[in-house]
Amino acid sequence: MTLRAALLAGLMLCSPALAQRTPQELAGALQAAARAGNAPAYRALLAPGGTFTVEGANFAADLARRPPRDVTYAFRDVRVEGTGATATLDLVWTRTPGEVRRVSLPVRLVRVGEVWRYAGEAFTPVKTETGSLLALNVPGLAEKAAVLAPLLPRAAREVQRVLGLTVPGDAVVKVYPDAERLSATVYPSLQPVSGWNEPGEAIKLVLPGGPPAQAEASALRVLTHEFTHLAVGLAAGPGGDKRIPWWLHEGLANFAARSFTSEASWGAWQARANAYARAGWVPLADLADFPAVPEDRWDHAYRQGLGAVEFLATRPGGDAPWRLAQAFAQDGDRDRAARALGFASFAALEAAARAWLAAR
Repeated sequence: MTLRAALLAGLMLCSPALAQRTPQELAGALQAAARAGNAPAYRALLAPGGTFTVEGANFAADLARRPPRDVTYAFRDVRVEGTGATATLDLVWTRTPGEVRRVSLPVRLVRVGEVWRYAGEAFTPVKTETGSLLALNVPGLAEKAAVLAPLLPRAAREVQRVLGLTVPGDAVVKVYPDAERLSATVYPSLQPVSGWNEPGEAIKLVLPGGPPAQAEASALRVLTHEFTHLAVGLAAGPGGDKRIPWWLHEGLANFAARSFTSEASWGAWQARANAYARAGWVPLADLADFPAVPEDRWDHAYRQGLGAVEFLATRPGGDAPWRLAQAFAQDGDRDRAARALGFASFAALEAAARAWLAAR
């Protein structure tokens, strides 16, 4: 055998596809790829299917950005049925120094020939008249999540009413019992969140608790917020979604959910935006790229983004917030986007928004 042939043979033996003949070997391969921040190797261990095709790729991309060097993967309670299996995935990792996270998720595995691939969380379908509602396969969650079924069309109609954007009737909504398990399926580096959406992914939300009326309003608020992200992404077109700055995404989503936010909460949001405008304002350009924004500035993105959208909504026609998003989606040039709304530059738009908020 030549040296080249030997090297190729060695590479083939190390291929992820040849290192997962059992679920335990698959767990080891996932762990090795995650610790190394090797996104291509991690993707090679995944089974394509539905929204998980995109969700798994985005999860892998985060591994490359911030490799969880101490993450451990372990499958237990594996039940093999034909070419598939269900199991519980135990994940343990350090998200930030001193913050160790531990989650257990019901998951699916798929056998392709002689190897196993990871197929993401296991869900129970919940009957609904529109879209697809899925509850994480943990005891009792599907029954509790049934209350969300009639709320899906209400949230979609609110996005249409406020922004004129259409939420597709086949939208997929995945329900989780808590923020820890939801966030662990998005990015290992993500702090716990109660809702999530990215282009091509499902809407993900935590089932709200509390008194029925309060839980319903909370669910409608989160659904409307996340449906707005979905609708904006689709309307912006391929690639356009990524050119819209993060602060504007969040501003639009929070603005659309106004009807389902209590007066006290809405007033608190406005007060925080006004306070930032008077002191502590972070330039909007520094809040444009979600992965690059430090966690201690997330509140600025949410509050300042909403404040800017509220300011734009006062302009004639009331559709300036979405027109700004459309202009950004074209090429990402913020000065050109601002000029599309009649401002001399983006700096002029930002200065006007900040002055309006400071005086409110």
